[in-house]
Amino acid sequence: MPVDYREEDRILFEEELDDFIPDRVFDAHCHLFWNDCMLPDVEYLPRTEARISDLLEWGEAIFPSRRMNFLVLGLPRVGTDVRKHNAALGEEMKKDPASRSNLLVTPPCDVKDIEADIDEHGFIGLKPYRIFSSTGDINNCRIHEFLPHEQMELANDRGLWVTMHLSRAQGCGDAENLADLTEYTTKRYPNIKWILAHCARSFTYYPIQVAIDTLKDLPNIWYDLSAVTTLPPFITLFQKENLKRLFYGSDGIDSAYFHGKYVTFGRYWYQVYPDDAGFSFAHTDARPVLCIYEQLLAMKQAAEVAGLSKDDIEGIFWRNAHYALEIPYDA
Repeated sequence: MPVDYREEDRILFEEELDDFIPDRVFDAHCHLFWNDCMLPDVEYLPRTEARISDLLEWGEAIFPSRRMNFLVLGLPRVGTDVRKHNAALGEEMKKDPASRSNLLVTPPCDVKDIEADIDEHGFIGLKPYRIFSSTGDINNCRIHEFLPHEQMELANDRGLWVTMHLSRAQGCGDAENLADLTEYTTKRYPNIKWILAHCARSFTYYPIQVAIDTLKDLPNIWYDLSAVTTLPPFITLFQKENLKRLFYGSDGIDSAYFHGKYVTFGRYWYQVYPDDAGFSFAHTDARPVLCIYEQLLAMKQAAEVAGLSKDDIEGIFWRNAHYALEIPYDA
């Protein structure tokens, strides 16, 4: 996969981010993809494939001279041959012993097949996704409608991680999502370890503002900070959450390594590509930078507001994940 790294990216990194990023980075939210893992009778648009070598190549470009490891989630896509995809993911992960992976699951997946994949490939968790909802409604489905209870029972029995991109209009701020997470973490499935992706799906401030006082008191909740490029969600998490429950993540490659950002409009957000937007740039010689740098700038500014220490920042970027995922520091 070609690395589109530009002069404006280099300048911004050296002047604003180099001193902020620790020497080691663990990316707790990224994806791999193979076109031949799609079902043969499915129509789909082929996309650029991504392997561990691509993650490492991009990592060296955006974080020069840093050591990079990953929690890889595969790439949920309707029409995927799930078991073939997971087998490819499991084989790819053997190339990086200090990285980990969650296998892709959909509601039709049999728990015996899931267990077999875990035992064969060493997956540490599950990656469900709302696009596979059993209701057919990918925007308003509840957790159990795209992660069935029998799969949660398996995850509970084995103490698995679940990386969860919440559905429903307000993500973590939705009353039913909060009620379900409260029931699952405190009563029904106390051994599942949840990673709530994208600041608990708070691309705007409203969801985490509503949810934080509930979430911070729930057990077995962590967050990855991936793909959020607005400041307030980070400030809220940095000020109100246990910092040890926060993991850096990028949502790379496709969803973070483009030039642009996720722009908020009230409680709505949209992925904006300035290269395609016809912007005039009449008032400045500056040009857009990588979305991941927009995220990192927001994290840096929020860390300054919240008064985070260098040790806190190192925890978020790699130590928290190494401790929670039980990866030896010298791996």
